[in-house]
Amino acid sequence: MDIKYNKEKLSVVLENVYELLKTPISIFDKDFQFLISYPPEGYLTEFCRMVRGDSERLKKCHRSDEKSCAQCKESNQTFSYLCHAGIRETITPIRFEKMIIGYLLFGEYRIEGMDKDVRAYAAENGMDADCLQAAYEKLTVLTERQVEATCSILQSCILQFWLSEAILLKENDLAENIKKFIDENLHEGLTAEDICKNFFLNRQQLYAVFRENFNQSVKKYVLEKKILRAKQLLSTTNLSVTEIAEKTGFADYNNFIQRFKKITGVTPLQYRKKGI
Repeated sequence: MDIKYNKEKLSVVLENVYELLKTPISIFDKDFQFLISYPPEGYLTEFCRMVRGDSERLKKCHRSDEKSCAQCKESNQTFSYLCHAGIRETITPIRFEKMIIGYLLFGEYRIEGMDKDVRAYAAENGMDADCLQAAYEKLTVLTERQVEATCSILQSCILQFWLSEAILLKENDLAENIKKFIDENLHEGLTAEDICKNFFLNRQQLYAVFRENFNQSVKKYVLEKKILRAKQLLSTTNLSVTEIAEKTGFADYNNFIQRFKKITGVTPLQYRKKGI
């Protein structure tokens, strides 16, 4: 689904939270494609820049990030983790009703009372222990409760922007995209819920699109599309009525016959014989 993110407005939220926490924040779309971060000029702390200064350590960082993102995406739950260098990051889904519309990542920070032996890490990796220790001590120290509160506040702010059209569906294309989606998925037995899930809409929004663009209900529109597809298959193929019922999303053969006759006035076989 094509979604437009108002990065300028979202950046204001990230900046305000950053001023409180002094820890970098990033937003990703539902496919974990990077969208925006704060600070925009460089979202890594001094500590992380030092750790990533070596190619092997950089690979470890990337593996850690990829593994953690995959775990968050699989569980659809907030996930906090320690990277190989011993600092904390948190990834949390941004939800709209039952759907995930993106992900929020913030870090790098330290958890109160859980300090790492940075000098030992520096010695193991051939780094300047004094410089790394100094960078480590500059990291923000948070409690577990502060991490939870930050996740909650950011999720609420971002979702509010989404609902108030700071993050918008491309409205000019929405009706056409819904029409195309229905045409391509008639065989799946589409429901209003399926369409809502694909386009990140609630039922009220979907019904409004259909009233304004199709002047009929979702259910009636989808049914008429199915019958139109069935008529085309009856006229242009040798598929059996059972096969056509399946290809147009009717799980029940008798229901297909009944619906077809109600709309066309004839059964599918009569329609084929008449060559209408």
